[in-house]
Amino acid sequence: MTGIGVVVTVLMWSTLATSVDLLHGAPTLFVNGVALTIGGIIGLPWVRHWKMPLALVLAGSGLMFAYHVIYFYALQLGDPIGVSLVHYLWPIIIVCLTARMAPPEQKPRFLLASALLGFGGAAAACWSVQEPLLSHDGPASMSSHVIREVVAYLLALLSAFAWAAYSVLGKRFNSLSSLSVGAFSLPAGLACLAMYFCTSDWPRLSAQDWLVLVYMGLGPMGTAFYLWDFAMKKGNTGLTAALSYATPVLSTIFLALHSAHPLPATLWLGVAMVTASVVMVRARRGTRMTKSSAEAPSSVSAVNR
Repeated sequence: MTGIGVVVTVLMWSTLATSVDLLHGAPTLFVNGVALTIGGIIGLPWVRHWKMPLALVLAGSGLMFAYHVIYFYALQLGDPIGVSLVHYLWPIIIVCLTARMAPPEQKPRFLLASALLGFGGAAAACWSVQEPLLSHDGPASMSSHVIREVVAYLLALLSAFAWAAYSVLGKRFNSLSSLSVGAFSLPAGLACLAMYFCTSDWPRLSAQDWLVLVYMGLGPMGTAFYLWDFAMKKGNTGLTAALSYATPVLSTIFLALHSAHPLPATLWLGVAMVTASVVMVRARRGTRMTKSSAEAPSSVSAVNR
């Protein structure tokens, strides 16, 4: 059941970067505010499950607010493909954070190698979007672009840590129903709208823009959050994070289809390296499960003797 939820979540999240790109030029705070508010409204029928300490509401809402605002600004500032790949390092961060909290005997040493491979893949993908500009733009233009891209990638990395922290926080409060996610989404969305309307007027959006916004609120920034929280609380964290690595691959494919131009080989090398990093996690988990199964009969035999 949790596996199906993760697969559906991955499919929805894979379209998020493309959705943001379709709304290019729309105010970031407004887009976040509308989508998160819709995602919070989804949970209103189960508002009785929203009972929790105020400190937890503030922490969860704050992380959700920070994550989306930072990520969306990064997408608008830099190349969406490179930004998405850096941002989607959060599965490795989740695995590393959960391993850090585990007992010493359960901390897999291969995590460092997996993390380095994932970060290396992101670096290759980021470099790939710089290559065309290094050969065509003048020094001043190139310098300005590189600065924007570096800032965008740093913001994307920060958003990855924010989402990883939010996910691990949800797992620690395992007794809370996943239907309580609306208690985080709704305040975060309203905060975005309040900040936006303090300095700006109602934006002019097309009918297509509104359709994209509603989809984002119902899908990747709505239903997906509830399914993800359920998977983090009830499923295996390592496997959940591993399955989520399909997100950057699918996201890159969707962005490539949307951009309608061929992608450099170094970008696909980055995608391959990021994907390989999660294969390591899954392979290690399969090995440990096999060893546990093999040791179980021996233990029973020893007891019978």
